[in-house]
Order: sequence, then structure tokens, then C-alpha cells
Amino acid sequence: MNKKINNIILTIIALLFIFIQYGLKNREIKTKSPYYNEMVKASEKMKTMSIEIKNERIRKGIPIDKNLDINETGLIGEEWSGITTTLGNLESKRTSTNPDFAALLVKLFKEKGLKKGDRIAANLSSSFPALNLSLIAAADTLGLDAIMINSVGASTYGGNIEDFTYLDMENYLFSKGIIQNRSRGFSLGGIGDVGKEFEEEIKEKIIEKNKKYGLKFFYNENIEENIEERYSYFIQESNKQIKAFVNIGGNLLSIGDSVDIIINSKVILNEKTNMQKGLVGKFLKDEIPVFYLLNLKGITAAYNLPFDQYDLQSLKKSDIYFEGNENFWNYLIIGIFLIFVLNMTFMKKN
Repeated sequence: MNKKINNIILTIIALLFIFIQYGLKNREIKTKSPYYNEMVKASEKMKTMSIEIKNERIRKGIPIDKNLDINETGLIGEEWSGITTTLGNLESKRTSTNPDFAALLVKLFKEKGLKKGDRIAANLSSSFPALNLSLIAAADTLGLDAIMINSVGASTYGGNIEDFTYLDMENYLFSKGIIQNRSRGFSLGGIGDVGKEFEEEIKEKIIEKNKKYGLKFFYNENIEENIEERYSYFIQESNKQIKAFVNIGGNLLSIGDSVDIIINSKVILNEKTNMQKGLVGKFLKDEIPVFYLLNLKGITAAYNLPFDQYDLQSLKKSDIYFEGNENFWNYLIIGIFLIFVLNMTFMKKN
């Protein structure tokens, strides 16, 4: 009788093994990221910031083109303006408005060991105002001290509205007490990072306005000297305590006059990245982690985020908030097997 029972048990266990191996193993068991709460907090902060920017834009009488800004975020700029630098990708600009980028940055910062009070440097173009604000949301959430410099010029559909530039958005949020981190300096951006293609009247207006915001003005027509001044500023302001460098957009100073192009899918650049010039090259040489956000099509694919989402409000929690436990089913199989062995041993003793 015992032998018959054992055979039945053995058959059931064998069927369970087969079912788990071929029926369940492809189903990933997800658990919340250890940084879940902070990620959600950063995302929610970014949503609040977006609403504030949208309302301020409407108050200023600057229309939102629903054909371009399909989610009506207020963070999509114009096709062309006096501070437009290059052609930009509209789909990428819309993608950047996803508040989950703030959550992603929190996760990546935490994985690199960043903690409250740590100092990070950031070189921001105005081509992706939403990504810049996501960085601020992440830094504020984690209590990081972000030393940021912005270049005013922007590619098409970025922060290129002359009466509502990225720095105007940032200053508004800071004045309302919504954000703690803000840019400390600015450059004109564009050709040579000195706005060679901008009209003189526009340049004068930009400089005057941003100086009133209390921002330091960076201007040097010699690109190498310009890079060195920017790098030295980051080092001095941080008291040589930079824990990470963040680049958002395609400002010239990040890669200098290098002919190499950084085509990354993961946000954190591999330390062996073949980039010797610009701010990226300098910080890589210093063995400081470099976060590089530009190729949004590659980045969204790498982190399973939507590209050119059409309804931000209906988006579910993305995969970045969770971690897959690939070994769960293996542990279950081992557990069942151990139970069977213990059961057999117990029955033999009796």
C-alpha cells in the first residue's frame, strides 16, 4: 500500500515539475523595488510640477497646440523660434513628459549608492524641459544637492518659447516653493554654446532676464576653455565632492568637438565608453558615474517604458517600479523536492 502511495506522490510531483517548467516558468513574479516609495514620490512630484507649468503657461496666454502636445502638458515647445538651435524629434519630446523618468532617475541614483546630501553635477540643455524637471524631482525627493547649469537654446519642440523658456519654468517653480534644487548658471547654447545664430536683441534679453534670476552667466567663444570653466565650476561648487554627473540633451560642452557619438540605451554610461572629450570625458576619467539622457528611443526600450505615449493619465505603473524574481520557480521546485524527500524518509522510519 505504501509503495502505491509513494508512486502516486512521485507521479504528482513529476507532473508538478513539468507544469512549473513549461507552464509557469515564463511567468515572471514581480516584487516592488526597494526604492518603490521614493520612486512614487518623485513621479508624483513631477506630475505636480507639470500641472503648475501648464497652468502658468495658460495664465501667460501662451497657447498649447493639442496637435503637438497631445497630452496637454504645457512642456512641448514650438516648431521654430528665435532660440531654436537644431531639429528635434517631436515623438521623443512627448515621450520625455512621462513622470516615470523621475522615478527611473531615483532608482538609478539609489542603485549607485547616492544618499541624502550627496552632490551631483548636471549639464542641461533646454531641449528636454520635462527631463530637466524630472531630474529636479528626483534630486529633491532624495535630498541631493544638484549643481546644475542650463543652456537656453533648444531644439524644435523643446523649451524654445522665448517668453517661457526652460529657465522661466524653473524660476516659477522655485519662486512658488515647489522645488528646492534649481540651475545656478546658464549659457546661451546653440552654435559654440554662445548663441552665434541668435539675434543680438534676443541674446541681450535672455542674459538680462536670467541674471535677474540670480544665475551665473557662462560665455567663452573658445570651446576648450569653456569646457574647462564649466568643469572647474562644478568641482569648486561641490568642494570636490561630485558623486555623479548628469547630462540631459545635446549641449555642445558635454562631448566637446568629438566626432564620436554616444548612442546609449542604458542611462548610466559604461565606464569604458570611448569618449575622451567634453564634460562627459572629464567625469569618466575621474571615475564618476555619468548619466546620459538623450537617446530616448533606446532608453525607453531598455527600461520598458512607453515611447510617444498618447494618454499619460491612463498609464499603469511601469516595470521600473518592480523587480522580477527569476529564481522563484526554481526555489519552488527545490522546495517541493525537499518535501518529497523528507516525506519518504519519514515514511521509511515508520
